[in-house]
Amino acid sequence: MATTLTYEQMLAEIVRQDQLKVDLLADTRKMSATVEDGKVLVNVDAASGLQTFALNDHCLGQISTDLEIPKRYFDRMRVDAPDLLTVNVNHWLNNEPKKRMLRGFRPEGGQQYGTGRAFVSSGYKRLDYIEIARNIFPVFKDIPGLTFHQSQITDTKLYLRAVLPGLKADLKPRPNGHVPGTYIDTDGLKLGDEIWAGIEIRNSEVGASQLEINPFVYRLVCMNGMIVRSYGTQRRHVGKRITEEQFYRADTLEADDKAFWLKARDDAAAVLSEVRFNEIATKLAESVYGDKVVAPVAATQELQQRYSLTDAERDAVLRNLTEAGDFSQWGMANAMTAAAKTVESFDRQAELEGLGWDVATLTTKDWAAVAVAA
Repeated sequence: MATTLTYEQMLAEIVRQDQLKVDLLADTRKMSATVEDGKVLVNVDAASGLQTFALNDHCLGQISTDLEIPKRYFDRMRVDAPDLLTVNVNHWLNNEPKKRMLRGFRPEGGQQYGTGRAFVSSGYKRLDYIEIARNIFPVFKDIPGLTFHQSQITDTKLYLRAVLPGLKADLKPRPNGHVPGTYIDTDGLKLGDEIWAGIEIRNSEVGASQLEINPFVYRLVCMNGMIVRSYGTQRRHVGKRITEEQFYRADTLEADDKAFWLKARDDAAAVLSEVRFNEIATKLAESVYGDKVVAPVAATQELQQRYSLTDAERDAVLRNLTEAGDFSQWGMANAMTAAAKTVESFDRQAELEGLGWDVATLTTKDWAAVAVAA
């Protein structure tokens, strides 16, 4: 199971990382690479002086892509032929010059070098976690009843989830003409298959994700979460290209940034609207009906191929499905979100929680292919 942070731990980590950040914009001809004990080091001769960073795995992937060196070959050279890797990287840095931003952390705890986190273009718009804390988190105080659920900061992304227990729906079919998926106010947690509205804020400072503000659906009976990206908003990290001189001005693009964050705050409030939640609940209620899974093993194998699940993830979905005994499309969706809680990576957990929504909203034809798989 992936670990999570409390709200206070998340804020403390955001502040800690912000104090270590360094961003350098330079012509790639002012950069050079070496390999030391299996670590790829990049030296940047920037306006602030020469600085050296040991690149993490994410940054290595970005630089290999930017230089058009296949990652598999890049990794092989790093291990088996470090001198050859150095020659290759330095050749392309110097012979195809570009403006590139290297995002890193300063050395800490006795480290000899800083950490290279990202290798991105000069048009990359920095939407940092500290700015999210300043500009979007205050929205939470304006929504009565909104409660923190969980958060995590991985090497590449920030996740924050909150739930709104007062905005809920009962998906369980009930007698007396009740229409599943319509908004109803139930007082107990055992009345039907109840879901709560919620919100997830997701972002990356290193080019691994857009800024996303998505609905988060929380199911009471199993405490699973589901990410609904198709009803959320995604804002790209793309801004005006900047020169080396502009990069160091503190007030650069200030007005543009202010407008951006105001829109993001509106997005966060809209995600938690009753109208949007009711649309989601109605859509989910449709998955309660329809074809039932005939052969659970074959059905989960079909999902594995469709969504590139690992064998362990497929087995977890199968186990969850059979233990719950709900072989509907809704049951399979919840088997997927329950499987998300078994993985160690929070990034992968979030991907599987998003797949839960994808399974729940498969077309009738696509779901039939899963349900009757043999």
